[in-house]
Amino acid sequence: MKMTGNHIRALGLVALFFVSYPSANAQSADIERAVAAYNSGDYATAIALFEPNAHQGNRDAQYAMGVAYYEGNGVNRDLDEALAWFRKAADSGHPTAMFNLGVAHWQGRGVEKSFAKAVDWWERAAELSDIPSQYNLGLAYYRGTGAEKDPAKAREWLSKAAAQGHADARRVLAMLDEDQATAQDTASSAPAVSSSTPATTAEAPASAVVNVNFRAAQVAYDQLAIRTGPAGSASLAGSLKQGTPVKITQTSGAWAKIETPVAPRFWVFGTYVEGSPSGRINADKVRLRSSPTTGADSSIVAQLDRGAAVIVHASSGDWKQVSAAQLIPSWVQLSGLAEQNPVTQSWMDNFNALSGSGSSGASPTQATAPSASTQAFKAAWTIGDDVAVHGRPAADSPLLNYLNKETPLKVMGSKGEWLMIQPSGGIDVWVYGEFVTENGARAQINNDRVRIRSLPTSASGSDVLGLLDRGAQVEVVSRKEGWVRVRVLHSVAGWIRKEQATVPGAISDGWQERWDALRTQAANG
Repeated sequence: MKMTGNHIRALGLVALFFVSYPSANAQSADIERAVAAYNSGDYATAIALFEPNAHQGNRDAQYAMGVAYYEGNGVNRDLDEALAWFRKAADSGHPTAMFNLGVAHWQGRGVEKSFAKAVDWWERAAELSDIPSQYNLGLAYYRGTGAEKDPAKAREWLSKAAAQGHADARRVLAMLDEDQATAQDTASSAPAVSSSTPATTAEAPASAVVNVNFRAAQVAYDQLAIRTGPAGSASLAGSLKQGTPVKITQTSGAWAKIETPVAPRFWVFGTYVEGSPSGRINADKVRLRSSPTTGADSSIVAQLDRGAAVIVHASSGDWKQVSAAQLIPSWVQLSGLAEQNPVTQSWMDNFNALSGSGSSGASPTQATAPSASTQAFKAAWTIGDDVAVHGRPAADSPLLNYLNKETPLKVMGSKGEWLMIQPSGGIDVWVYGEFVTENGARAQINNDRVRIRSLPTSASGSDVLGLLDRGAQVEVVSRKEGWVRVRVLHSVAGWIRKEQATVPGAISDGWQERWDALRTQAANG
């Protein structure tokens, strides 16, 4: 392959890791002779000239060594060595080396896969007028991948690439113009709303936001362990099903003390309980167990003293199954909960309904998937492409994501013309950078009670959307100044307009299958 200024690329972000050498920028006679030797196939001579200049800091020679190691010409093919030389050349200001490092991060070839880092490299190269980097950067801003979706910045960088003769950039700009014209036509054809039309001020009770003295949440995944204290070493008191609504009444580090719609049920030897269904314990230090046996598979959950009130639910031989709502503390890890912000009347109605039905989703044994009747959300699909997800139920609130057509949603509540949702692929939020530790293609939160925000600032207008605790897994999407934009699967909900989704309803097999597939894909990066 000749060392020229050409780059192979396709419409869309570059699909091939490709290297080239801009001979016009040669800085010495040695480099010029080396380029000529390389292009004629005399790789031994080329390497003999490139290598000493590269070690002396010549950026063109450093880049050329990267090309040689990538292609295996004159040296053994070695991707790690190629990337090391590209990095040296990039640090010396070589724009094509920056471009290649961006592609490497985009594809995860020889380095961690990170769209955000790819954009970082392309941005540096684009500022140095590297045409392919300008094109890729424009598409990244257009798609909102690796950078915040920003049509203005997309147009700016694509225009710069097009002005330098990039044919694909011109085609994408034409597509942008067509999209804009279509949007304007749609807006102009929409029926006008008379200013004299009275505004609807009353909301249906189910969609109203309510003030409460607890924090509302739902269980983010199946088999969330309930402990009797805020520690992993505390006794296991059962598990919770995904979607179960809970009230957070207290926190301690990475743990939350909760109330479930119905208290977990345990087993006690029958002679220690008087009365049914309302009963009382008639002895001191009576052990509650997870199973109706004293065998090794039955753990001691707690002890109750004489006079403790219990509800008797069932019997098994000499044992009785009881619950004691306020006497046995229930603690779970905060990372296993998705907090609801704000709390809606529909959430309260669902919690109260489950309380009345006696189906809390809490079980001292292995949890099973919740049925549609006890689910703390309703299933829906997005309608149309580019469905905007907001941080608040207001058109002027910050944008968090855009969703594709037929994305499965969990609808947790509503307010007026808005639905509170969780999409299958998660939601993008902002976290202050010092609280994020990157580890390969993934990252995790390194502190407790870290606020997640709708904008990269703590100033007014940036809503706190929830909290993440130490160890929570996230995916880095982009960066801005000292902030990191991360994709979160569990601990946050967003808002979309009602007309952008199907009518929320029961979970279908097709919905569950699609949700599981997309959630697994998102979790695995």
